[in-house]
Amino acid sequence: MTRTYFTLRRRVLITLATLAIPLAGSTPAVHATPLTDTTADQVQRPLHAVMGQGARIADDTGRTVLLRGVNVNSAGQYYQEWPDLPATTTLTEDDFIRIAALGSNVVRLIISWSALEPTRGHIDQNYLDRIAQAVSWARAHDIYVLLDMHQDAWGVAVNTPDGVYCPPFTQPGVGWDGAPAWATALVGTSATCRVSKRELSVAVQASFANFYLDVNGVQTELVNTWAAVAARFANDPAIAGYDLLNEPNPGLIPGLDDYVLLGNFYRRAMAAIRSGEQSAPGGFRHIAFFEPSVITGSLPVPGPLPLFTSASGSASGSASGSASGSASGSASGSASGSASDDDMVYAPHQYNESISPLPGSLASGFADTATAAGGYGTTFFNGEWGFWDSDPAVIADKTRRYAALEDSHLVGGTYWQWRQACGDPHNIQTRGTRPTCTAPDTGLDHDPATAAVIARSYPRAAPGQLTALTSDIPSGAMTLTGTADRTGESADLWVPERCANPALTGANITQTARRQVTGGWRITAATNTTGAYRLAIACG
Repeated sequence: MTRTYFTLRRRVLITLATLAIPLAGSTPAVHATPLTDTTADQVQRPLHAVMGQGARIADDTGRTVLLRGVNVNSAGQYYQEWPDLPATTTLTEDDFIRIAALGSNVVRLIISWSALEPTRGHIDQNYLDRIAQAVSWARAHDIYVLLDMHQDAWGVAVNTPDGVYCPPFTQPGVGWDGAPAWATALVGTSATCRVSKRELSVAVQASFANFYLDVNGVQTELVNTWAAVAARFANDPAIAGYDLLNEPNPGLIPGLDDYVLLGNFYRRAMAAIRSGEQSAPGGFRHIAFFEPSVITGSLPVPGPLPLFTSASGSASGSASGSASGSASGSASGSASGSASDDDMVYAPHQYNESISPLPGSLASGFADTATAAGGYGTTFFNGEWGFWDSDPAVIADKTRRYAALEDSHLVGGTYWQWRQACGDPHNIQTRGTRPTCTAPDTGLDHDPATAAVIARSYPRAAPGQLTALTSDIPSGAMTLTGTADRTGESADLWVPERCANPALTGANITQTARRQVTGGWRITAATNTTGAYRLAIACG
């Protein structure tokens, strides 16, 4: 994520009495027995993007789906500065149990190119198995997974080795996450020294330049890797989609690299993903989530140019992948054609009033993001959001306002992040700096005020198109309106446990079931006829 462009992340650990709730089901991080009160039903419905008028994310019955949850980086491969301080936490089923207790129905799961293709041309099957295990745990607790090809400052190998001279005004930098060493420029040289910020090193910028220009086929290898990932998960409805590249760097030539060349990469990656999906028995399209550059994300015209909105190109003859060990095997194919790709969602990171490099309020950020998404003919999803001010009251205010805007725009997002290990590079920044952590990791377990906002009432899925949503954070009450295009369409509602004895009332909709689960309630209701409906959840 972009925190280190502007500030070192500071976690504020506080409970606000008006919002705070304990995390239900919180247990030690061990392999836990699946909860018997969690029925994996929503994730059996594959998702797609509805583009054009009424753009939204929908399931295969046509219901609108709001994806809300958290980022999880435990499956990513991060640089480790200190042998006794792991860079990530251990991921177990218990994480998904506790995430489900917040009502979350999606996890943005960080995956790393360096772990997928540690040796050029060969996909690591064991790492794909690790990802598949995480997806299986998520599925068991009714959580979709968005697979995010994550990178921060290019990759793990941009660290400055011991003994390397750093010129004046530069610092020896740590490594980060993303690309493998073989795809990194100027490894082990003074070019890895950085000027203040992590991306401001010659090695990082040269690596991105090589990537955008496909020097020595570096970009093609990542395209191949995406085909392998897509082939492995081609027929899995629990996969919400694929985030093509986390926070792309604007490159050495902003306006060209992040508008033209980034769009070209997305075109190639999407073609390869579609080829991989088609290569597997029972494979089907999943949503392609695409991001603007890390600098322009809050602009109404952020780039990239929509070169990838048509599948008329080709992922190139070698843009193929295999789920069984080779990056040039069973998922081969050009993925060419003339039809538009209608499974795309704009997925910037909403950091206005937080760590964005550009001025602007949260309200303007949402408005500009909606404008940008409309330019692509699709909806949007905030892949990351969060606040780390030194004043807890400021964090609480911003978090509540973010939630209200998410509700009013009828969209979802994933909070950064679920758990962050003490040895994460975000806590270290420069070589030899040892973080002074008070716990092995930080996260929502230690931040009940933010957890309460994430756990507010919302429709996991609802009939037809939504027209308005309001959710009262302290009480758990909610109102929702929409327009159903079929009689008997069902709503799947999450209500947190702080809403005692929730009762549903409304017009043109009738409650059909109420089930208490860990952390809250799952309430279902069905429309009586087509047309407008309204429902309200009141708390006893």
